[in-house]
Amino acid sequence: MYQSVSTEARPTTPAQAARPRRRVETIMGYDGPERRAPSAPATPVAPQITVATVLGWLQRFWYVVAILTVLGVLAGLAAGTLIKPRFTSYSDLLVDPTNLQVVADDIYAQNVQGEAQLLDVESKMRVLTSTNVLASVVRTLNLQDDPDLLDPEFPLLASLFPTDSAGPRDPVTDAVRALAERVKVRREERSYMVTASVWARTPEKSAVLTNALVQAFVAELAKGESDGALAASTALNERLDQLRDDAAAAEAAVAEYRRQHGLPVVGATGGEQLSTQSAVQLNAQIATAREALIAAEARYANLTAGGANAAAQESTVLAGLRTQYATARQQAESLAATLGTLHPSLVTARSELASLQGEIDREVGRVVQTARNDLDRARTVLAQLSAAASEQMSDVFTDDDAQVELRQLERSAASKGAIYEAYLKRAQEVTERSQINTTNVRVISPAVAPISRNYPPRTFVLAGGGLFSGLMAGLGLAALLGFAVHALARRKTA
Repeated sequence: MYQSVSTEARPTTPAQAARPRRRVETIMGYDGPERRAPSAPATPVAPQITVATVLGWLQRFWYVVAILTVLGVLAGLAAGTLIKPRFTSYSDLLVDPTNLQVVADDIYAQNVQGEAQLLDVESKMRVLTSTNVLASVVRTLNLQDDPDLLDPEFPLLASLFPTDSAGPRDPVTDAVRALAERVKVRREERSYMVTASVWARTPEKSAVLTNALVQAFVAELAKGESDGALAASTALNERLDQLRDDAAAAEAAVAEYRRQHGLPVVGATGGEQLSTQSAVQLNAQIATAREALIAAEARYANLTAGGANAAAQESTVLAGLRTQYATARQQAESLAATLGTLHPSLVTARSELASLQGEIDREVGRVVQTARNDLDRARTVLAQLSAAASEQMSDVFTDDDAQVELRQLERSAASKGAIYEAYLKRAQEVTERSQINTTNVRVISPAVAPISRNYPPRTFVLAGGGLFSGLMAGLGLAALLGFAVHALARRKTA
């Protein structure tokens, strides 16, 4: 604003010009006349710029201020009238990170830490503005054919600066991009409340777009959980084929091992081996055979020691013969007392008595021989049973070794079968889980048509802004013009 003036052009009185110079000469140590420089002739000083000067400039160029002010008002009115309006509707959602506990053993773990829950909410917010959700809204409302969505905001600028495209453009993709620019999502601080907003050219369409966006978001979350459950179910079912084959192979190995070693099925023999049961039965038979042998030996010894009396106790035939023999003997003794030795009756009686004695002797021999045969048979049976028991005991030891291997095979088959059944049950549970929506997202405030536009501001506000802007621009331009005239006049004066 000011120019520096040299000391030669500075107006001073002779006294003022001498005082500083004498001070300098005194300081330098000399105050002679040859050190004094002749004073330059005085020049007029340019007037300083003051508030009154600036006001004069504004008064001089008042028409510039008026023109720009009027233009600003007209620009504000034109903007309020010509700019396409924007109507924004809002919808509040409660995005609870803890899903609904529908099943006890869910495939999705519940987040219990606060930071993890906030991350979950933030992730779901990104899903709200994802391409899948926006594409679903576009396809549901057929926005790919909506000229209001696809038309550029400023057609003139779009025609002047066209975008480069490498090939044919997809209407759905263009609609998704245009819709993405209209969507805004924010979360309230320290809460799980999420606000989604979409603007459109009409209030009703804005509400429709916002509600469609929220519905697509909820459906996308449910689809994500369902797809995850289906993927897990598919993986489990693929693994089930191998597990089923392993379980079947293990059971077949058990059956084949039983068949090769002659081992019974568990439950068919009470849990015992056939060889063990046979050994027990043989031992019982040996005990019975031993008792029979002792009885046969006692019987034979009694018969050999007691003779006919002991044999008579076992044979009814022998008892009858002995009775007949006693009767015949009594009769023969009676005839011998009364008749002579050669009497035919006595001879006949004695002959009959001898015949009965022979029969008695033969019957006693037969009974003794029978007892002897029974004794030999009991000894033979006991020997055979003892040999069979000895052989059976070797089979028992062999079967015990086979049972050890069989139990190992059975444990392997049981474990594989249990794993297969667990996987089969889990696969069925996960398949059913894919049909259930457990997302805990609630729409607290559905979108409604807004009353007024949010962009551009109201016309009177734009007119006021244009008035203020034009006035400021006019004042600035008027001041600049005044300063330019002032500078030009100073240059001519100089």
